[in-house]
Amino acid sequence: MTRKSARLAIRNRRGGSAVELALGAILMITLSALAMNMILLNFAMCLNDAVCRDAARAAAQTNNKTAAIQAAQTQLRLHATDGVFVSQPVLTSTADPDFVYQDYGGTPPAEQSSYVTVTTSVTVKVPAPIVFFGAKFYAKNGTLIMQRRYTFPIIKEQFYG
Repeated sequence: MTRKSARLAIRNRRGGSAVELALGAILMITLSALAMNMILLNFAMCLNDAVCRDAARAAAQTNNKTAAIQAAQTQLRLHATDGVFVSQPVLTSTADPDFVYQDYGGTPPAEQSSYVTVTTSVTVKVPAPIVFFGAKFYAKNGTLIMQRRYTFPIIKEQFYG
């Protein structure tokens, strides 16, 4: 082997290593961004689940719809976020079907229970929107709206199972 061909062989090995490093870096950056998105979406989903459950529980301990809405909104304020990637949880609406306070006027029909239904939502801004083969993992402008609904029996009355 001549000196020139030896230098060429070494240069080719270095070039191959650089290509492997570049492809590996692209793959790792993509996987890291996807992992970051999944972690953030999981956090938002768990937060919204806890907020909705707590708001419905608080609303079920009241005596009327107005007090139920106030109790639910108080619980929402207790679960504050930074507002950068995950918005502050809010009641989706205070009207049917998103917020239902059904106490049947204090006298529920036989074998039925009074109940309250609460729907909350959070908006998630995905930090690294990734598109694979045209499938989008985010809504418009890189945001995703997550909703959760819980129904609890109103505690002041007898519960029928």
